Amino acid sequence: MLDCKIWLDDFLNKNGLDSTTAIQELKGGSRSKAYRINKQILRIPTQEKFLSEQAREADISLLLQENLPEKYLTQVTHIIFNGNYSLHPEIEGDLLQALWNENKLSSLNIKKIAKQIAELLFQIHSVDIKTVQERLSQYSKICRNENITLKPDFDYEIAKKHIWDYSEGKVNLDDFRTVISSDGVALCHNDLHAENIIIKDGELSGFIDFGEGGINPRITDFFHFYRLSRDFALEVIKAYNDLSHFPINITEADYQFLSNTGYRIEQRLRAGKIMPLFYDEVKKALLLFAESLK
Repeated sequence: MLDCKIWLDDFLNKNGLDSTTAIQELKGGSRSKAYRINKQILRIPTQEKFLSEQAREADISLLLQENLPEKYLTQVTHIIFNGNYSLHPEIEGDLLQALWNENKLSSLNIKKIAKQIAELLFQIHSVDIKTVQERLSQYSKICRNENITLKPDFDYEIAKKHIWDYSEGKVNLDDFRTVISSDGVALCHNDLHAENIIIKDGELSGFIDFGEGGINPRITDFFHFYRLSRDFALEVIKAYNDLSHFPINITEADYQFLSNTGYRIEQRLRAGKIMPLFYDEVKKALLLFAESLK
């Protein structure tokens, strides 16, 4: 276990700061401690084995800074890693998840945000794949692919039963079963849920946390939008398909969300995890999914 205080003091000393500086420790994150200092985010790994992950994320950040059009550069984290901790300017705004939960976004805002998310995703996916492969070849980490149907322990019948039960008999997985294509691999965020999307003044401010970033099928980046609602996911997908030569198939996206959800329910139940908030969110998402089909 690394002593995060040592490296926090190191950062303060090197930048001419002291204990009177406004420092806010941020919640979340099991692999690092994060602090907001003068509109910058300092992240200090909690263990030595996480140093390579910060180095990898910094390399992805550099890839984006080198390859995205200028107008998008402020919408992704620009990370500097010094071998002991990483630092990047704060992307200001509120988490999309928090704004969504509090119903603070108008339908016009939501439509605009969906389009802006699609545009930024398209730019990230357009980074030259050979350049990405060369830059990340030094790292052993394998990015997760959200196509759960490929996992050896995925049981279709169990997933089907969970989806049926949690949707109160409104969603039958048989109606959505299909093959999820692995074509069109690209640099993906791979963890683009609503707590990694920042909104300011009703518009997209940017994406954060590229720690899971890497090469995967493009469809991987659309799974988490269903956790807000299927309608929102479709807004993003349709806007993306207007831009991309590798369109996202809605049937495949639907099946990806449902099969993944059924699998995640089973994993938590099997582990005996008591997570009422998770199960409530799953039920809500599935009922909204069923409603969107009408």
